Amino acid sequence: MKAGIFSVFVSTALLAASAFAEEVRPNFLVILVDDLGFSDVGCYGSEIETPNLDRLAADGLRFSQFYNTAKCHASRICLLTGQYYLKAGNNKLKKAVTSAEVLSTAGYHTMMSGKWHLDKEPTDFGFQRYFGHLSGATNFYSGDDTFRLNGEAWQVPAEGFYTTTAKADFAIDFLKEAQGIDKPWYLYLSLNAPHAPLQPLKVDYEKYLGRYDAGWDVIREQRLQKQKALGLFKTPVEATERPSHVPAWDAMSDAWRDSEARRLAALAGMIDRIDAEVGRVVEQIDQMGDLDNTMILFVSDNGASPFGKSPNLKAEQKPYTASVKWRDSTGSAWTRNAPFKFYKQNQHEGGIATPAILHWPAGLKTPKGSINHDPAHLIDILPTMVEMSGAEMPTEWPGRQLSALSGESLMPILTAGELVRTQPIHFQYGNNRALRDGKWKLVSINDGSWELYDMEQDRTELHNVIASHPEIALKMSKAWDQISVDGMGKVFKPQNDLPNSEFVNERWSDYSQ
Repeated sequence: MKAGIFSVFVSTALLAASAFAEEVRPNFLVILVDDLGFSDVGCYGSEIETPNLDRLAADGLRFSQFYNTAKCHASRICLLTGQYYLKAGNNKLKKAVTSAEVLSTAGYHTMMSGKWHLDKEPTDFGFQRYFGHLSGATNFYSGDDTFRLNGEAWQVPAEGFYTTTAKADFAIDFLKEAQGIDKPWYLYLSLNAPHAPLQPLKVDYEKYLGRYDAGWDVIREQRLQKQKALGLFKTPVEATERPSHVPAWDAMSDAWRDSEARRLAALAGMIDRIDAEVGRVVEQIDQMGDLDNTMILFVSDNGASPFGKSPNLKAEQKPYTASVKWRDSTGSAWTRNAPFKFYKQNQHEGGIATPAILHWPAGLKTPKGSINHDPAHLIDILPTMVEMSGAEMPTEWPGRQLSALSGESLMPILTAGELVRTQPIHFQYGNNRALRDGKWKLVSINDGSWELYDMEQDRTELHNVIASHPEIALKMSKAWDQISVDGMGKVFKPQNDLPNSEFVNERWSDYSQ
């Protein structure tokens, strides 16, 4: 694109934004956490103490069918660009623009704190302030060499450092700076907890020790009952049975039960800390007088992770040091994804359904504490922000090939209406595939045969009705193929040479040892 054309775009965007001068444009805080199970937050059924998130939900809106991609970097691309991750050009973002780029051209001050996990650095994609790590995972106590502050290398302190807290600290510093800038602001807070390594703070870990001794069969059932009491689902959900690859709690050895109880305590401590740090950031926004007109959205990049081949932990290990690097386990992931089946990377509900909390007192028209049951996706975040801010989506950008957004604005939902999607929601990661079209969901695990579920009656995907509705399955499979062609430029083919992490059983926990 010629420089003159780009200048015209920027001017047009700023003029469009100025049309919102009479109504103060909202600020945005988008919080993305990592490997959070669907039931890991109090207002989604958890026993973990998350009072700050619960308060946002009580004063705002929850979604019962909000979806991600079931995978870290892919979800980040969808959230930032409004495109399916392959349509955006994958992690290089060669076929998309980010929310930071769109909003900065519309006069917003843009900031990010946290995990990037994409190409280059956030400051190359529209973020004017950045602190965090470029890596997909990092040690919570010692960090790594990818930490950056505003494009420059940042040395992790040798002592007194904890990643989740540091990200909140810098987010608060950025907000304080934004307070002195006469612009609306956008903060993307990308926390890598509770992603492995499982390294809680000592105080958080000890708070939950002993709480999981009853075992995952009991904990998962308790979460389901709480979800029902909260009215989280539009229609009654049927409990899924414990899968054969996860042993009954009572059938395991004392050593294994002890390991899994401590692992769940570590995860709970990390999630508790997420809530505490989110609370600090929200408190700063409140002190600035911006809380009423800030849209806060809290989501996860995928469901709980099952990846930890050897589930047994050494009895003497304590997870609150840099040297101890506990992994996840399949049994703990099954517990945390209640009431759904399967996990991170799978396109069944356990992999793609995320807690989603939206808080915006000045603009949200739904009753406080209400729950929306319309299917939504991370690709819908950018279109929503564009409509709320009065920004303009560019049709051209230097060095990139842009196309129409895959996502749709959620404003009909936020204004107490109904979102009628213009096309189905497409899912694909590795060899796992799905399509959501109204009440129907077509899904396949690890390139197996298609399954068809009526999600209005069977949210937990227990009753495959493909034999009764072959015509619906055929229509949806053709739609899945077409959206794949639109995004990838080719018909999807199973990738038999994918690394092990992309295959469902390669790294699930082996409880036969």
